[in-house]
This record gives sequence, structure tokens and C-alpha cells, in this order.
Amino acid sequence: MRRALGIPVALAVLLWTGVAWSADALSERAAAIERASMEPDGTRVVVGHISRKLAISVETLRAQRAQTEFGWGDLLIAHRLAKVTGRTFEQIAAESRSGKTWEEIARVHDVDSAKLVADLQQSLDAIEKRSEDRPPNRETLFGPGKKNSNVGRQHY
Repeated sequence: MRRALGIPVALAVLLWTGVAWSADALSERAAAIERASMEPDGTRVVVGHISRKLAISVETLRAQRAQTEFGWGDLLIAHRLAKVTGRTFEQIAAESRSGKTWEEIARVHDVDSAKLVADLQQSLDAIEKRSEDRPPNRETLFGPGKKNSNVGRQHY
């Protein structure tokens, strides 16, 4: 009988530690994105990435940040939660401002926190590597064998 009770208890502990890990991970990723924005030229890189990822203008994101007083990572989480829950950004932001953590909001709306953490980690990786912030490759711009292209040159 003890063994039969031990298995569900052990399973519950494992599940609880997994939830605790993802809860910490969401907040950690949001804070890491905010820290990245404080690096030299970081705000431009972070806001540019978030704008491209969400297909929302930089101006709109800046206005939402000023209105909500969210960090950039929190802003990204709020938008991602709004998208997967079918709620508006304003509704999700209001839930956060009421004192709920991102993890609690995700749980209430049956959002898989692990997928959200993975999504945030992808953004953090792209931001830290500045993978979207490279100058154009001349071969890509002009095509192979066209490094000396006449594009933009005046002909007399």
C-alpha cells in the first residue's frame, strides 16, 4: 500500500519541480532580454527583434512599454500570451498588473509554459548573437559573380 502511494507522490513532486523551473525560467528570460537592451546599442537590437517577431511597429511597442511600464521581455511575453490565448494585449497586461505572474497567467489560460520559455530563449539567443543585425552580404545583395555590379552607379 505504501508503495502505491509513493508513486503518485513522487510524480507530483517531479511535476511541481518542473512547473517551478518553468516559472523561474519565464521571469529569467524576460529579465535577460531587458539586460540585453541595456547593452551598447541594445535597445535598437531588442526592439527591432521584437518588432519583427511580432509584426508590430517599433512605435507601437514603445507606446505600449510606456503605458504598461513593462520591460522589453515582459512586453514580448504579454504579446505571446495574447496570441496563444486569443485575448488582447491589453487584457493580458491587465492580468499582469493585477499582480499575477506570467506563469500564473499562462496556467490560467492553459498555455504550455515550456513552449513559451523555448520561444523566449530563441528570441534571447537571436538578440545576444545579434543574428538579425548583420550588414547585408554583398553576394546575397548582388548575386554570385556580381560583386562589381553597376547597381547605383551613374553611367556617362
